[in-house]
Amino acid sequence: MIRVVGAFVAALVLIGCGSVTRIHGWAGGPVEVGTRGSAAVVRYQAPRPGWTMKVDRGRIDGQTAILWMTATGQADGPLDRTTIEASWTGPEGESFECVQVNLRVLAGDDANRQYLAAATGCGPLDGESN
Repeated sequence: MIRVVGAFVAALVLIGCGSVTRIHGWAGGPVEVGTRGSAAVVRYQAPRPGWTMKVDRGRIDGQTAILWMTATGQADGPLDRTTIEASWTGPEGESFECVQVNLRVLAGDDANRQYLAAATGCGPLDGESN
């Protein structure tokens, strides 16, 4: 069964449909990644309204844009998942098909969190086309 699912996902990537894979061990909230035109796009389900997300740095390795990002917001208050989005365009002339995001989540005074692999994706995000 795992081989069948893996082959299906590989086939989707090869024919250009977007795919998103959560990384084992990531527990910081839902993350979607993919492309929009020539940009990498990351959507994060922040725990509360008012959160922001920024790209700290990025690079292209083969056909994959690798991003290090920070999401920041309040640690207190009622939980109300809110989608926030950030995008990144690589150096001029460099293209990519896939995106890998390493995300750190900073809430309140917590400034020592490490970047954790959160998600990978290839092609456009669901419902979008390049």
